[in-house]
Amino acid sequence: MLPHPLSFLQLLFAASFAFAQNWTVTPFIPPATPLAVRGPYLQSWMNQGVTNGSLNSGWQSYRDGSKLTWTGFLRVDGQLFDWMGDRQNYTPAVQKETVFTSTKTVITMTCGSVDLTATFLSPIEPTDLVNQSIPLSYLGVEVASNDGNPHQVELFTDIDGEWLAQPDQFVQWNTTVGDVVTHQFSLQNQTQFGEVNGRLRYGSIVYSTEQVPGLTYQAGAAGVVKPAFQTTGALNNSVDPQFRVIQNNWPTVAFAHNLGTVLSTKTPPIVYTIGYVRDPLVQFPNLPNVNNLRGPYYLTRYNSISNMITAFLNDYTNALARATDFDNKLFTDALDITPQVNDYANILALSVRQMFGNIELTSGWDGTTYVQTDIMAFLNDGFTNAVDIIYSAWPALLYTNPAIGRYLLEPLLAYQLANPVQGGYAIHDLGASYPNVTGSSIDYPVEASGDQLIMALSYTQKTSDNTLITKYQSLYDQFGTYLTQNGLYMASQFSSDSFAGALPNQTNLAVKSIVALKAASEIFLILGDTNKSQHYDSVSASFLTQWQNVALSLDKSHYTLSYRNDPSWSLLYNLYADRLLGLNVFPPSVYQTQTKWYATKLDQYGIRLDSRSSDAKTDWQLWTAATVTDSSLRTTMISLVKKYVTSGINSGPFPDRYNSVNGQMATFMDRTVVGGHFALLIVPDVMQGGSSGGNGTNGSNNDKSGGVSTAVSPPLTIAFTLLATIIYTLL
Repeated sequence: MLPHPLSFLQLLFAASFAFAQNWTVTPFIPPATPLAVRGPYLQSWMNQGVTNGSLNSGWQSYRDGSKLTWTGFLRVDGQLFDWMGDRQNYTPAVQKETVFTSTKTVITMTCGSVDLTATFLSPIEPTDLVNQSIPLSYLGVEVASNDGNPHQVELFTDIDGEWLAQPDQFVQWNTTVGDVVTHQFSLQNQTQFGEVNGRLRYGSIVYSTEQVPGLTYQAGAAGVVKPAFQTTGALNNSVDPQFRVIQNNWPTVAFAHNLGTVLSTKTPPIVYTIGYVRDPLVQFPNLPNVNNLRGPYYLTRYNSISNMITAFLNDYTNALARATDFDNKLFTDALDITPQVNDYANILALSVRQMFGNIELTSGWDGTTYVQTDIMAFLNDGFTNAVDIIYSAWPALLYTNPAIGRYLLEPLLAYQLANPVQGGYAIHDLGASYPNVTGSSIDYPVEASGDQLIMALSYTQKTSDNTLITKYQSLYDQFGTYLTQNGLYMASQFSSDSFAGALPNQTNLAVKSIVALKAASEIFLILGDTNKSQHYDSVSASFLTQWQNVALSLDKSHYTLSYRNDPSWSLLYNLYADRLLGLNVFPPSVYQTQTKWYATKLDQYGIRLDSRSSDAKTDWQLWTAATVTDSSLRTTMISLVKKYVTSGINSGPFPDRYNSVNGQMATFMDRTVVGGHFALLIVPDVMQGGSSGGNGTNGSNNDKSGGVSTAVSPPLTIAFTLLATIIYTLL
């Protein structure tokens, strides 16, 4: 990828100025701050880590780390300030504050005598499936005088073609003007349902704002559009007709707003929406009674994409209010887990947008219209609808709306009903070529079979809706039969933690089998089949007795990674399913033994996954925290995950896999599994006092980490500021 040209002195200036910044971050400085995160292909993050980057210290990043260009200027009494993006020969605004919640990131910048507040809102509305399915995000900008005097102010924002594709791709663009003005980028040569290196080969990036007095727009070369605003404070309402490769003069689409005279009271927000739209969304295999072309669910309410954009843009004020309600409820609920600190609430706040960002809600096309009642959800996280990813994120789905969990399971179940696996086990995924859904690609037999049984019962318990288990009862019997034959003594195979390698007779995987077989018993009890219910109950009980004999170390201090392998150990995070379902399959002694063992295995940044390496997973640690019988240890485990994510060592969307000793992230970023962080919210006795699982504490909000300052010491601030001034003068 070819960057925008920058001289060495400009780079040095940017670096030195970053060191001189002084602003507060609430609740903490994350590895990356979400800006616009509203779908697998709408992902904009502001990387942090060791650089503590400000909104105008560099370009934003796509989910894979590649560059996105989103620029913001403010012209105050004729002087231009750069408040968003990579500063290039412009006076940098000074960042004052960053606050992120579960749905929004609010950043305040000082542009000379004016303060600018940018609100990046990616709504989370899981109980309104239409709203949740909209692949757009908001940016709202407000400004106010900070010196008590009136000032003439003009506002500018732009994006370029990198939001759509890599810089070597040929793009076209257009601008539609009406009550809403929308810029649109699309590839000139498109391949429907095609994806290359995580970027789609069809669809469009859309950037919109309301048509208001003082608005001007332009589409053209970055080197033409930006200087035009710098000189005049306005754009010329023109569209460059020369379509080309992105890196050829960087095609840019921009808006400028003349805000007139700005006083000490904040202006009404200028609202922009940005999104990635396409129709249809997914091509699903041709199956009986299933529509294979699936479109965006919001088209069951809006008859066109443009109408959806207009409605979404006009809904900003109400969407902001609903988002605040969501933020507040989640924070309050999470505070019940760790009442004396906000660690758990703050972890969840960083997890929500990332978790929902990879899920798309679809409806089926019947040849005439999209059918409102034909709902399927698709998860693009390496493999389409990978069962173990859904399973890890299941706690967040239960907390927000279990129906979305069901809609993620439906494509898997429908496919398996039409294409039964010869071995009788559940499939792991629906292929690796999303949004072209091709069918199962890899096998995790015990893992996938256990996951599907556990989630089916969990959904049914949570909703009192028996239709899922009724519709697919033959599959659940099939999975139960497979686990009966293979779930205790298993051949070498992968668990969800495939990066650790395949292994026979895995203790933790057998825990899943035992719980899943009991779940099968409960499923068939609900369905009125007492014979099958009693059968699976008997198998689960028998497996438990055998498991205790082969999985417990000889000194009875811990349960092993694999049977009869005394030096080994692992997190038994699959015990969480027993707690979640309220089955009480495993006796208290198992939980107590593991709790004592975990207390001896705390590394600097958490507890490793097992004895094979120092690999740790944030999701499985918090699942495990919901199973320990000591409230102090539970709080410590939560705090160590918080310590990892706030260490400043890493940069990028919440990495779930890392080294528990040195805090370095591994290969996993921007994954849906962070939904597993919700595990403690939905196990009721975690929030009750006593040694059986509650934290047993009460207290006030006393978070010591809020308002973390990125300021360096005064002498260094002065030195770097002086250096920056000298370099800027030379430039």
